[in-house]
Amino acid sequence: MFRRFRRAAVAAAATAMVPMALALAPGAVAEPEVHAAPVNIEDFAITSEVPTLAELDAQIRLLVATPAPDWVKANQLEGGSRAVVVPKMIYRVGFFRPPKGSSVVTGPETHEPDRHTAVINASRQGSPTVQVVAEWRRIDGQWKLASKSLCNGIKTIGLPIPCNFE
Repeated sequence: MFRRFRRAAVAAAATAMVPMALALAPGAVAEPEVHAAPVNIEDFAITSEVPTLAELDAQIRLLVATPAPDWVKANQLEGGSRAVVVPKMIYRVGFFRPPKGSSVVTGPETHEPDRHTAVINASRQGSPTVQVVAEWRRIDGQWKLASKSLCNGIKTIGLPIPCNFE
């Protein structure tokens, strides 16, 4: 009888874990929130003529607050696969992702046909908010975070990463 109860308890626990596992699976959002990463991160691309703050914010969250595959992150960066080391390290150390950190993209913004700027505000528990004026470049119809912005972020945060992906 104990074994049957134990099996039933394990089965019930496993069934209860399925929604949680699906919520944490790549391409899904673990916590529904206003600034959540896109639901299908593998298809994420900012292709509008003028990117919105919400789109830029979602892209930054995809880069630094999700365990997205390298190729997905590379697709969001002007430096491509050479530049993935930066968001990977920021994600790994957890600077700007819940539960101890956060980020939000705000204005002021500037816009030119193939260049857009906004401010990335990133904070972590116990530290002041870091503000980086970031630039996005429109490459092949998609807005990508500029390499020069990654270099500015590396310097601002003090990461031990050479800026050699421009």
